[in-house]
Amino acid sequence: MAKPSLSDHIIVFDDVLSPETCRELIARFEASPGKEDVRRECGYSFTQINVTQHWPDQHKTLVPAFLSCLNRYQLAVNARFWPPQFCFEHLRLKRYLPDGRDFFGLHVDVMGQAAARRFMTAILYLNSVEGGETVFPELDVAVAPAPGKLVAFPPLWLFPHAGLSPRSDPKYILHTYLCYPV
Repeated sequence: MAKPSLSDHIIVFDDVLSPETCRELIARFEASPGKEDVRRECGYSFTQINVTQHWPDQHKTLVPAFLSCLNRYQLAVNARFWPPQFCFEHLRLKRYLPDGRDFFGLHVDVMGQAAARRFMTAILYLNSVEGGETVFPELDVAVAPAPGKLVAFPPLWLFPHAGLSPRSDPKYILHTYLCYPV
C-alpha cells in the first residue's frame, strides 16, 4: 500500500449544503448590517461577518454540516491521534470582490501562539465564480469554488495556500477551524 502524500490530506466534499441554502446565506450576508471590512496591504482583503456572533441560529444549523465532513475526513486519512475533544473557532462568512480587489495571499493558518490551537481548516464555498480558487502551489492542488463544496486540510506549515481573487463575480465562503480545547 502506497504511503499517503501531503496532497492526500486536502479533501473535498461536494453537496454539503444545497444551492438554495447557499443562495439564502449570500442574501442574508448582503442584507446584514454587521459586516466588517478586513484589509491588509500585502496579505489579504475581504469583507466578513462573524456568523457565530451575529447569526446564532445559522451557527447551530451549519456546525453539524461542517462536523459531518470533518468526521469523514478523520476516517479518510486514518487520523488515529485526532483529539477526542475539540471546539470550533468562530464561523465566518466572507465575501471576496472580483478583479483583484479582494484576495488572500499565500499563507498558512498557524503562524503564532494564538493560532496554535488550530488543527483543521474548513472552507465551504457558497457559489461558483470564474477564478477564486483555493490553491496549494507547492502541492499542485487547486480547488474551484462551487455551491456546497467544502475543502478540509491541516492549517500547518506543510500546507501553504492562497485564495485567488474571483474574476467574474463576488466569491462567498464559510470558514472555520477545529481547535484543541483550552
